[in-house]
Amino acid sequence: MTNKLQDKVALVTGAGRSNGIGAPIARQLAGAGAHVVVTDLCAAPTDLPHGGNAAWEELTAVSQEIVSLGVQSLALKADVTSLAEMETAVGQIQEKFGRLDILVNNAGVIIGPAPVLHMAEASWRKTLEINATGVFLACKAALPLMMAGGRGGRIINISSIAAVRPRPFMSAYAGSKAAVIALTQSLAQEVGDSGITVNAVLPGDIDTSMKQWGMMLEAAVTGQPQEDVVSNLVERIPIGRLGVPEDVAKLVAFLTSDEAEFITGQAHNLTGGRELT
Repeated sequence: MTNKLQDKVALVTGAGRSNGIGAPIARQLAGAGAHVVVTDLCAAPTDLPHGGNAAWEELTAVSQEIVSLGVQSLALKADVTSLAEMETAVGQIQEKFGRLDILVNNAGVIIGPAPVLHMAEASWRKTLEINATGVFLACKAALPLMMAGGRGGRIINISSIAAVRPRPFMSAYAGSKAAVIALTQSLAQEVGDSGITVNAVLPGDIDTSMKQWGMMLEAAVTGQPQEDVVSNLVERIPIGRLGVPEDVAKLVAFLTSDEAEFITGQAHNLTGGRELT
């Protein structure tokens, strides 16, 4: 891979899970020459069936892998729902690198999917706090350093196809991801004259631990074998397969490159054509 991002500094949130989307994004950016800072909550294990938190050891392993690609890296514990923690993380980036060129807001969760009538209020609030408010706070913390260099920058917000094709029982998740698109489009207009582009990526059915958990849950609710849930889903994807995290990483890397300098405020579907069917 050519060093299209040589000397750039990137921050990727929610990058600690080896079977998630954030770590492959971090590796892809590093492979293009960027120094990559990875963050995750790294809290005690939660009751999320899909394992929403990465352990510190997982996050540092991702950081070490990035270093093995010939660039620099930092692994930082940071809670995207805390402005103070995100500002501290950006301060550490400034101290080590003196600049920030790329922000990828990847941290996200699915908590307590249920019909609205039965959804716990706490599940709704926490989902929006992490998936939507977390993006806002990360942007708020990162923008001063990004703008200070006068070099422009790239912000990529990971939304979801659920934002525009919501399914039953997913109102909190879909609502939070729709908010990410609206934030993306508003912010793009605010910072465009600083040379900063802001785009959203809307992954569809990507084969991660979170997706596997979702298919397991669907199988339990519908009484189908999980393999039937998977095959029925794949049949509705024109490309004929589930996506993989690297599909997302490649699109993110393109949107951070100079080739994408005139693309901003857009919501990019990445579904293998799933929403067409």
